[in-house]
Amino acid sequence: MLSSSVRRGIDIAGFIAGLFVGAGAVTFVLVVVGSVLRAPFPMLVLQILVAAAAVVFLLRELDVLSFPLLQNARLVPQFVTKIPFWGAVQFGVEMGTGMRTYSPTGLPHIMAVSIMFLASWEEAFLAGAGFAAARALMLLTFAAARNKMEADTAFYFTLPKLKVLFAALAVPVVAMLVIG
Repeated sequence: MLSSSVRRGIDIAGFIAGLFVGAGAVTFVLVVVGSVLRAPFPMLVLQILVAAAAVVFLLRELDVLSFPLLQNARLVPQFVTKIPFWGAVQFGVEMGTGMRTYSPTGLPHIMAVSIMFLASWEEAFLAGAGFAAARALMLLTFAAARNKMEADTAFYFTLPKLKVLFAALAVPVVAMLVIG
């Protein structure tokens, strides 16, 4: 698990720095590509598109719909532990971009669609920073846990039970993004 591979202080700092760099890069690309894609459409069309995507992903969260997520579900690579600090930074960047990760939820996909079609530069970078901070919080929670196996078990069994709560919390956020 990630908590055991990136546990030392300097590795944790490198990983978290990498998360923010990776998330910043992705938000930059989403806004640039989105600026081109959204140019010919009126705002109402973009709002409807984002709202429809949000409904689809929320229905997936509630197990009404079932489809695979775009993800690269791979485990923590060995170079993280073999190259102190820089291995953690590289892995953090990859995790921050979402290019090397397992994603149990589609909620970040709602944010990506929202950034692409509705967000300003400032909103996009704040969303990217929020994504990176949430990923960092998971690692910091594991690092602070006294018993790593219990922490892994708690996350493994508890997070799926919180799926409905997270989906419910996403609704007002999506509404604010769409209504804008």
